[in-house]
Amino acid sequence: MRTLLALPCALIACATAEPIAAPTPASGPTRLEALPRPAPPFDAKGFAADQLTPLECEKSARHLYELRPDQGWAALVACVERSRWPRGEFTHLELLTRGTWDQELQTRPEAARMIAKVVALRGGDVEGDIPLVQKSRIPLFTLAAALRQPDVYKGRWVLVRGALSEIRQDGNKAAAIMRETSLRATAHEVQDGSISRVDRTSSGRASAEAQTSRYGNARGSAQYSSSGRTEYSTVKQKFENERVETGRRAVGKLPQADPFLEPEKDFLFLARFDGVNPGQDQQPVAMLSIAGYFQPNALLIQ
Repeated sequence: MRTLLALPCALIACATAEPIAAPTPASGPTRLEALPRPAPPFDAKGFAADQLTPLECEKSARHLYELRPDQGWAALVACVERSRWPRGEFTHLELLTRGTWDQELQTRPEAARMIAKVVALRGGDVEGDIPLVQKSRIPLFTLAAALRQPDVYKGRWVLVRGALSEIRQDGNKAAAIMRETSLRATAHEVQDGSISRVDRTSSGRASAEAQTSRYGNARGSAQYSSSGRTEYSTVKQKFENERVETGRRAVGKLPQADPFLEPEKDFLFLARFDGVNPGQDQQPVAMLSIAGYFQPNALLIQ
């Protein structure tokens, strides 16, 4: 006798009453959408720190500039701002003014400060370096040009080498009273090589005989000797850079009194030219707004 087991409808009949529809296959491969990860910001200081010399740094920045101009410019600024290079500071002004960077140097707001630092690292010869800078039409000018045509140069960048007489404080305002200085080539004769010495000695004998009718005959003799030394050397003309005052004066507005601006020391000032005021002796005094300053290198590079 067979025993039939009755199963609930829910498990058999109801579950198989209608066929189960198969899922419609996708028309193409499944895509996994992901948000793009933003690229890390360009590390210009790290770029400069990886370079061995300023020459290599400028070259690498130039190659980067051809691909990504903004990053290339930031890399160049970092090359100049880097200090304590193991093989000399960034003094290659001719690299900046040979054409590649002209457009950036004419338009970038930080270009004037960068050029001012390079000039200071080269020794602070404003009169010698500004003509090279202006070949690239970089808007950086001398104090002499600004004083000759104040209306033309008002509001423009000037580069001034000067020594402070004093800093005056009036409340929150400070002003630096300065005298412009310059470097002038002065010729000197210096010894070239060692000194040569020549010793000389001479000797001789002399005799004389005289006869007179009154006092008789006389005879005499004498010996003599002499010695001496002559020293000589060759000399050559050497030119040294002598610091001189030009007679031009300026008053520079400062955000605040700066204790590192010591009186009677030369500094290289980057400033906006604001115009002129008559001085006590009818000599015009330049009015400046100082944006930054650097201490010029003692070694002058030409």
